[in-house]
Amino acid sequence: MIVRHRITTWAVTSLGAAAVGLAMATAGHAAASSVDDTFLAQISSAGIAFSSAQGAVSDGHQVCDELGDGGTGVSVAAEIMANTDLTTRQAATFVVAAAGAYCPQYADQLNA
Repeated sequence: MIVRHRITTWAVTSLGAAAVGLAMATAGHAAASSVDDTFLAQISSAGIAFSSAQGAVSDGHQVCDELGDGGTGVSVAAEIMANTDLTTRQAATFVVAAAGAYCPQYADQLNA
C-alpha cells in the first residue's frame, strides 16, 4: 500500500510538472499550423515515437475519452504505461499534451 501511494504521489507530481513545463513550452508554439502538429511535436520532443501520426492523434483523443469518462491524469497515465513501453514521464507528457490539444476542459483532472 505504501509503495502504491509513493507511485501515485510521484505520478501526480510528474503530471503537475509536465503540465507546467508543457504550458511554458507551448506558449512559444502558439502559431503552429494545426492542433495535431503541435501535439505531435510535443510528444516527439519527449521521445515518444509512433508508427503513424494518425495513430498518435487517435490515442490522444482516447485520452480525452478516458478523462471524459471520469478518469484522472494518473489513472490514464497508468493505463498507458501498462500497455506501452513509455516511461512514467513520457506517459504523463502524453496525457498532458493530449488534454492540452484536444480537451482542455479536463485540465483540472490532470492533478487528481
